Amino acid sequence: MLNTRNIVFLFVNLSLGLSVIISYIWGLNYFSEPDLLWGDINPDHIPFIFISMILSAFGYMFFSSYFLFVKKLSNLQFNDFRRVIYFYIAILFFSSLWMPLSILYLETDNKFALYSVLLCLYLVGFSSLLLLKFIFNNKLENSIMWKLSVAGGFQFVFHTLIIDAVYWGINFV
Repeated sequence: MLNTRNIVFLFVNLSLGLSVIISYIWGLNYFSEPDLLWGDINPDHIPFIFISMILSAFGYMFFSSYFLFVKKLSNLQFNDFRRVIYFYIAILFFSSLWMPLSILYLETDNKFALYSVLLCLYLVGFSSLLLLKFIFNNKLENSIMWKLSVAGGFQFVFHTLIIDAVYWGINFV
């Protein structure tokens, strides 16, 4: 059953998730040299980054399903629900800015664009970390879905904070 909180949650995920996908499609079609987006990352590491990306997407689906079907958004206190929504908005909104800002920096060498890219990546990473902390603190006993959500959340944080913000950021500068 769809209640108001589920509708808000789905709206945030569908609308902002679509903006992330559109920003990637736009960037890869617009930018004539997409390999430059990897910066100085070792080409041998790229397949592992892709695998991490895929695992992170599954992790995102696990913890999102946890909120929808197991923990249930309707069971959260209003402030907790609002916090969860804010984390999702931050993760998706700032993720959608990564590609356009990266391309802007590559085309113009504008340092403000570079700092904005790095800020966006760290905001995504730290929002992911705070969401994982929230999931971890809202355990349901003997719930396999909670365990999958925590595992998926760790992978998501690893990818967004360590690989994207730190590793990619260092190699892009």
